[in-house]
Amino acid sequence: MGVFTFVCRNSGDEWTGKSLSGDLEASAGSTFDLQRKLVQTALCSDSSGGVQSSFSFVTPTSAVFQVIT
Repeated sequence: MGVFTFVCRNSGDEWTGKSLSGDLEASAGSTFDLQRKLVQTALCSDSSGGVQSSFSFVTPTSAVFQVIT
């Protein structure tokens, strides 16, 4: 089982998510697409089974996204 926590930030038209360890990152034009990309990024690092995820806004331009694989 892998637990991945991403800090997500918006700058202009792009959302970027970066793992707390700093080794995983993805960008997209919407939070929906960013979540999809970050799940795939996490699965490439640890694909042990099913996936659970949780996306929570902290401010309108920042959020925390957790993926459990």
